[in-house]
Order: sequence, then structure tokens, then C-alpha cells
Amino acid sequence: MRLAEKGPQVPANAAPDEDPQDTIRRLERRIAELETARARTAQDREELFTLAMRGPNEGLWDWNPVTKELFLSARLLSILGFEGDTLRTSSHEWLKLVHPDDRAHYEATVAEHLKGITDHFECEYRVADRVGNFRWMLARGLAQRGPDGIANRMVGSIGDITELKRREMVLRDSEARFRSLIRTAGSIILVLGEDGTIQEANREAERAFGLEPGTAAGRSWRAVIGEQRGGPFAFQLVAAMTGHEIRNFEQSLPDPAGGERVLLWNMNRLPPAEGGTPAIICVGQDITRRKRAELALRQAHDDLEARVEERTRALMQEIQERRRAEEALLHAKEQAELANRAKSDFLANMSHELRTPLNAIIGFSSMMESEIIGPLGHPKYREYATVIGASGQHLLAVINDILDVAKIEAGKLEVHPQPMDVRDAVDSSVMLIAERAGEGRITVVTDIAEDTPLLLGDPTRVKQILLNLLSNAVKFTPAGGTVSLRVQPDAAGVRIEVSDTGIGMSAEGIRVALTPFGQVDSQLTRRAGGTGLGLPLVRSFVDMLGGSMGIESREGEGTTVRIILPAAGNGDVE
Repeated sequence: MRLAEKGPQVPANAAPDEDPQDTIRRLERRIAELETARARTAQDREELFTLAMRGPNEGLWDWNPVTKELFLSARLLSILGFEGDTLRTSSHEWLKLVHPDDRAHYEATVAEHLKGITDHFECEYRVADRVGNFRWMLARGLAQRGPDGIANRMVGSIGDITELKRREMVLRDSEARFRSLIRTAGSIILVLGEDGTIQEANREAERAFGLEPGTAAGRSWRAVIGEQRGGPFAFQLVAAMTGHEIRNFEQSLPDPAGGERVLLWNMNRLPPAEGGTPAIICVGQDITRRKRAELALRQAHDDLEARVEERTRALMQEIQERRRAEEALLHAKEQAELANRAKSDFLANMSHELRTPLNAIIGFSSMMESEIIGPLGHPKYREYATVIGASGQHLLAVINDILDVAKIEAGKLEVHPQPMDVRDAVDSSVMLIAERAGEGRITVVTDIAEDTPLLLGDPTRVKQILLNLLSNAVKFTPAGGTVSLRVQPDAAGVRIEVSDTGIGMSAEGIRVALTPFGQVDSQLTRRAGGTGLGLPLVRSFVDMLGGSMGIESREGEGTTVRIILPAAGNGDVE
């Protein structure tokens, strides 16, 4: 029977009454389910493998050494910044991406493994990424060999270790800097192991202990430092090994040159390196000179204290002697003040005795000048009488000023403040100075504000203030100049200003002019004369009347004297 005539075959496990076509369809569905499950299993296996390779940031490669064909996985491409699932290329193209400085090493390592010299292929080299930057890669692989031992396939992985290389470089740089600091540090630095051997020593340590360069490592610290067993340095090492930080430990050692040598140590436990044991870092300084200086300083301090004590006793004696001298000086000062008060009292009491004869001189000279009792006979007598009168007037003014100063010093000058119109004092003062101003061709200008209130003052002393200020202004103003007298209200009372266009004064000149009997040296002063009591009297009168006084002056530009006297209140008006 031909195969076409047989018809559909029924599976052995088919039900006896099942239609053969249904059985075939059921088998086809089962086969499709098995194929789907197999594909899903293969996909899951691929995803699991891809995830396992993605964790360490590695990709896969497959290389045929005979055809030079190279297969790169999608993960490897993404590490280098390329896109795509996979890439088939050649080892020649891949070699172009390898850094020129690494190509020889890379090719030699591959060749050694292909020849069977190495069991596994492993190489670190740099590869250019998509933008041209070189990244460090770690490639591992294994060759598949034929019966003749010749490699016909090589597969492996490649991972990005750029960050690891960067950290290694940073660590190497840091270690190099640390070692450089240790070598060049001015302090003694020793690194000791648990067994007491010196692991590292800097140049200062070699110099301090008289060692040849590079000979300290491996030697016992006892042989280098020279301390016996059970000494303080060993005790501090034990404490440092248990984790205690040792600060400012002083160690005394015999000095080969004689005497004692002192080292100041700081110790700390270093964490153990990988696979290593803990160590102790010891940093020391030779403080022998400092200790000697401290000892000398203490001796000097003791000597100084002894000298200070001795000097204190001498000073106390000197203070006592000075105190006795001050008491004697104070007694002499009191006696001088008593004598000065007696002088002032005497001058004050002489007022009547001096004024009486002067009044007689002035009176009789006036009668002679007026020829009240008949003609004098000779015209010259009249001239003499005029001189006598003027001299007497001047002498009286001088004596009055001196007596006023004496009364002020003695505290016997009295003022009698009362409400007064300053216009009266201004008019009489200007009238008295007008003749002298005219003789010197000096213009006198007055300006009294209409709203000027009554001031509270002693009319005699206010007139004396104005007359003294105007006299000084006229005296020290050259011919053709101007003297101004202004009166106006002020927040503190009544303001009186006397200004001139005269020679002016410096700051030192103002100080001298305010001193009793003090006169500023100038040609006008020497020509005009005077006692130098004008401004001091003005200031004293202003103070007694409760006012204030200020002077503004510049040499060659004139002087302004400003006086403020209190205004009379409503309760002061009688």
C-alpha cells in the first residue's frame, strides 16, 4: 500500500474514539507551547546573563583568531558610549581604539595566551570611547583550542575600571605626598611595628640618632634610641598600641657629647593596612635647647624676683620720702596762697588810698586847665595841666583795672544784676571811644536789633565790658579800618559781637591775651601800650554775670569777640 493511501496516523495515546484530526491539532498546540516555553527559557537565561554582566559594568566579546572576526555585545558597546545591540568587527579595528602606549602590551598579552604560556588572558589597557576620551578597561578571556592545541576561538569579558584607576592614582599621589612630608619634615618621625622594629624613618630621625641614610628600617627602636628595657618610652608604646593617644611625652636620654638630651614625643596607633598589622607613628622633637632656656629663664626669674623685692623696699622708702616732701610742698603752697591772699587783700584795701590822691591830681589839673580861680599867666601851664589830667585819667584807669583784678582774686568784687537796656551801655561806650577812633581814622558801626530784649546785668560792668572790647578793637585796627558792634537776640539771651578788621591773633595769641597782664607781641601793641588786663577782666565779668564768651581771630584778618549774656525774665523787671 502506498503511503498516500494510508491516511492520518493516530497516536498511540489517542483515545479510541478520538477523531484523528483533533488529535493532530492537539499535538500541534502542545508542540507550539513547548516551543514558546523553550524560547522564554532562553530569553530568561539571556536576560539573567545580561543582568549578571551589567552589575560589574562588564560586556562580552567573542573573537576568532584565525579570521580575526570580533563580536562585541550591546553592553560592551554601551560602556564605550556606542549605540546598538551587537557589533561584528575585526580585531584590527578594535586595535585602533587601544591607546598607542598600551597596544604593544595588549598584543603581547594576547599572544602569550594564544601560545599557551598563560592559562587565562587578563590585561589592563586604555580604549577610546565614542567622543575620543580614553577609558581604562580590564579584559579577561579564555581561548578554545582544537585537537592540535591551536586556539580557534577566544571569548571573554571587558569592564570599565577608569574610576578604580583614578582612585588608585589619587591614593598613590596621596601616599607619595605623605612620604614626601615625612622625609622633609623637621620633626623626628618613626613608624614602629608591633615587634618594635622600625618600618619607616625620615631624614630627621636618621640625623638625630646618627644613622646612615636608609639604614633605620628593620632595626629595633631600642638599638636606635638607646633606651633600656622597662624604660618610659616602652611604657608609652604599650599605651599607644592599646589605642591611647600620647601627647607631649618628654624623654630624657644621655647626650653623647655629655649632659642630658630631652625629646618631646607624640604617639598614635595607625590602622592596619590590608593584610598587615597595626603600627605606631612616633613624632618627636629635640627640645634640649628649650629645656635649657627654660632652666635659665627660671633662674633669671628667681634673680629678678629677688631684685624686685629689693627694689620694692627701696621704692617704698623713696615713696615715704616723697610723701614727706609733698607734705612739705603742700605746706609751702598753703603758705604761698596765704601770702597771695594777703597781697590781694592789701591791693583791695589800697583802693581808697590810691584813688584819693589821683582824684585830687585830676581835679586840680582840671581847675588849672579851666583857670577857675584866675589866669595862670603862661600858656604853657595850660598844656602841662592837660597832660597832668590825661595822665591821671590813664593812671586811674590802670589802677582801677588792677584793683578789679585784685578784688576778683580776693573774691571781694560784687556785681548787682538787674534788668537793663543794653542800648544805654552801647551809646555811652561808643561816645567814650569815638574821639580815639576818630584820631585813628577808624569807622565805628553799631547795629542793635529792634527785638533785642532786656538783659540781666550790672550796668557798670556791662559798660566796662563794652568799653574794653571797643578800646582793644580800636587799638589794634590800623587806620582806615572798621570796628563793628552788633547786638541781637539769642536763644540763650542777648548776643553782643565786637568785630574789627585789625591785625588779628593766632590761637597761641588768643591764649596769651586771655592771661592777666599778657600781651600779644606786635608793633601796634608796643605803640599803643596797655596793661593786658582788658580781655581777662571782660571774661571775669561775663562769668560773674552768668554769660559765655568766645573769640574768633586770624592773623591779618581781624578779630571777633562774641559774648552772650542772659536775658531778663518777666519776673526780673521791676
